[in-house]
Amino acid sequence: MNKESGLRIKSISERVSVAESRTEDGKYIWSVVVFPNRDKWRMMGLGAWILAWTVSGLLIIGSYKMALTDSQKIFIIVFAFFWFYYEWKMIKVFMWRKWGKERLWYKDGLFILEESYLNKKKVQAFRKEDVNEVQTEEIDEKNFFDFVSKSFWSKGKPLVRINVLGKNLYFAYQISNEEGKMITRALRSKVFQSD
Repeated sequence: MNKESGLRIKSISERVSVAESRTEDGKYIWSVVVFPNRDKWRMMGLGAWILAWTVSGLLIIGSYKMALTDSQKIFIIVFAFFWFYYEWKMIKVFMWRKWGKERLWYKDGLFILEESYLNKKKVQAFRKEDVNEVQTEEIDEKNFFDFVSKSFWSKGKPLVRINVLGKNLYFAYQISNEEGKMITRALRSKVFQSD
């Protein structure tokens, strides 16, 4: 425990940590931080895939002027939309994995759910008393979509669901079921206790 700030940090796993402290005026602060999987070799593979996808797509799109028939031109136009969609998705996943993090923190009766990478932030705030339920969304190994959401080239599926006034908010992408349960337990202890 750091005596200067009263900060206590507990690592749930390599990617997930929970911190709590009290400010000098006695206010309680609690947070959980989740980092994406940043495996070096997988990041290099994803980067190489994006580079190959970019080069091949630009070559095909660049052949538009050489297309002889209208059907070839239509194919290239349709391909360009398909190519751009996946190009953008993969670049976003790469940036998320390289510079992203999720943070849920509590201070002064307010929870703030923050998802950020580079200078982009998506922030949602809600009051502690507005939380109806905190649940872990388990990954079903037999479900195709859950299986695909575990792949490195996907941002994945968030496993912690927070119901706030009937609206579901999701947190903690691509973590294990066990990490999800530990975050849910820690979050429930903060939501359903008095300050």
